Amino acid sequence: MSKQRKKTWNEKVTEVRKCYFRSIENPHFPKYFYRNLFFLSPKIEDYFKNTDWEHQEKALMLGLSHLFHYFDEQDTFHHKQIVRLANVHSHDNLNIHPHMYYYWIEALVMTCKKVDPQWYEDLQYYLRETVFFPISFMISLYHRHED
Repeated sequence: MSKQRKKTWNEKVTEVRKCYFRSIENPHFPKYFYRNLFFLSPKIEDYFKNTDWEHQEKALMLGLSHLFHYFDEQDTFHHKQIVRLANVHSHDNLNIHPHMYYYWIEALVMTCKKVDPQWYEDLQYYLRETVFFPISFMISLYHRHED
């Protein structure tokens, strides 16, 4: 195990957030992300058949903003937005099955690796670990019915 990987949770979150902020400076980030997502799982492309891509790319970037601010326990706004996103993607709405999030996380890793000018290999582990925290919360709401 690399010595560098022996970081605390907060150190990993800090590294991942810095990577995220560097990565989104690239104007092609959303296009690369979806290209990677469809490469990893071509079936996912079916969900986007009639998509307004300009709107979808903005929605992706907004969702990522909520995701990367989710780590701040005091920030209830972003927590509420993650709940909202989970509801939108739940079984009763868009029906994005929980196993699809694996591809989503991997597409995020691949995209950050491509566009982050300060990328280093351990970031892939930090990204997977930290992003899984809010994603697992979203997955837990997959079968929740809105009242």
